[in-house]
Amino acid sequence: MSAVPLSERHNERRNKNYSNKDIDHSRTCLNYHLKQPTTASYEQEFYRIRDEYGLKGNLRLTGKKQSTILCEFMITSDKPFFDRLGEERTRDFFRDTYRFVTHKVGGEQFVVSAVVHMDEKTPHMHVAFIPTVEGKDRQGRPCRRVNANYLLID
Repeated sequence: MSAVPLSERHNERRNKNYSNKDIDHSRTCLNYHLKQPTTASYEQEFYRIRDEYGLKGNLRLTGKKQSTILCEFMITSDKPFFDRLGEERTRDFFRDTYRFVTHKVGGEQFVVSAVVHMDEKTPHMHVAFIPTVEGKDRQGRPCRRVNANYLLID
């Protein structure tokens, strides 16, 4: 939970200064979302999704040892690959990859944000999602649980 704002500030370009010197701020306007958070922050989006979909889990959200509530994929290739594709096919590549990732994480409803960064040397996409698995609640009924330990991406 405590790392979520750090990821959000980088992905959504909310930092004032970046240690990554590859970021060209004059190109930040070229970044785009395939899924934008509907709330003000990733943390609020987590709570909204958890409540809306009745996600279960024995989560520690405060204190020293906190649960992992958000995972992230970063999808990219090398610069020559994107140069060969060109602008429109690069967009197609990220749209197709986004569809693939949403399937792997249990559905688009568990994706908090998917943003393509075009303002660095090599285009790439950050997909932040809530790790969920099929499980059972305390009464033994099937449910989706927030659990990064047992998330299997095959």
